[in-house]
Amino acid sequence: MLPENFNRDEFIQQLRQKHARILPQDIAFSVENGWLPLIAESLDQIEQALDRHGWIAKASVRQIKEKLGDLRIYVRPRRESASFPQALSEELSVIRDSYTSRSIVTCEICGDVGQLDNFDAYYQTLCRKHADQRRAWVAGGRKGDPFND
Repeated sequence: MLPENFNRDEFIQQLRQKHARILPQDIAFSVENGWLPLIAESLDQIEQALDRHGWIAKASVRQIKEKLGDLRIYVRPRRESASFPQALSEELSVIRDSYTSRSIVTCEICGDVGQLDNFDAYYQTLCRKHADQRRAWVAGGRKGDPFND
């Protein structure tokens, strides 16, 4: 659960400062607030892995988004022609898989325990409260904000 006075902009700004070596300042955080703590943890692990393998200056996070109801964080070499060494690639895969697995049991909206579900052909991981709101929004013709807390 996110703190009551959670401030998305401040949280993201802190992430940008803490992970400036791997996180471009203009990268979009294309997820809801509930997954931001997962992103913070994964960025710590990604940065440590890149540092251990000597790739901290040669790689960056390219995209942070939701896709098919789970969290995706894409890390790529800065040079398009470069590729990660096998050991680093495997370590990044383990990190990615771990946070993808955690995201499908974490509500994207509030961070509570959630479940991946299909909402009229749109996949999203939501807690019971937010899933009910999403279903009501779909049934009501998709008008307004589906998560009108």
